[in-house]
Amino acid sequence: MISQRQGALLASIIENFIKTAEPVSSKLLEKSGFFGLSSATIRAEMNELEGFGYLAHLHTSGGRVPTDYAYRFYVDNIVNQNSPKESLRDPTGQAKIKNQKYENTIRNAIHEAGEDPREINKVVAQTLSDLSENLVITGIEEGRDFFKVGLSSLFELPEFREFDRAFRLTSFFDEFESLFEQIEREFFGLDRQSAYSGDDIKVFIGRENPVKDIRDETVMFARYNLPHDLTGSLTLVGPTRMDYAKNIGLIKYATRELNKISRGI
Repeated sequence: MISQRQGALLASIIENFIKTAEPVSSKLLEKSGFFGLSSATIRAEMNELEGFGYLAHLHTSGGRVPTDYAYRFYVDNIVNQNSPKESLRDPTGQAKIKNQKYENTIRNAIHEAGEDPREINKVVAQTLSDLSENLVITGIEEGRDFFKVGLSSLFELPEFREFDRAFRLTSFFDEFESLFEQIEREFFGLDRQSAYSGDDIKVFIGRENPVKDIRDETVMFARYNLPHDLTGSLTLVGPTRMDYAKNIGLIKYATRELNKISRGI
């Protein structure tokens, strides 16, 4: 079990790495004024976190990068806990303003789509892909009808400059329809009804993914209700270095708005 300070340090490392895609050094954290600690003290804490499996070295003399294990800790203990420290991390309130902008964009797009389930799924896929800059696939479970948007956006990220990784992701994109039943079963279990709830988002990070072609990526999966008693599904795929708080927030808000429409609210 890591200490509260180590948890805060780990969150800071993850958030820096999400923004820059560069290994994070103790000197960088010292300059940011992290807890007023010296570079040596921060380095000692980072060494301990590395020993626990939360951090890794990309280069012998470079900084550290988060592991899949670290991202899982971050999602479960920070993103999903609505940490009160968020206001301290954003004293200007800019994050709140940006979130409101995202919510308005999602809400307007959904309401402009009307009550056609296909049109709704189409605009949801496009809107969430534009906002997240990740791959988004929406589907109607009863009709096996899918919209896939955002593959080209992922190829602009440094993670996907390797040919093999880009090829595997392209294969997943092309073969999604045939993999959907496996994905749904692995992500939500065999019993559809008991597994589904309106605010239920499954997050699979790196090697947690049951689909071999995307075991270097993070996958988020959610269901929602559509008009005419149909069920929609949403799959978001991006690098493990994704903005988890933002993407989970986007999906939660979108599915809540979609469920309102299905209930006639």
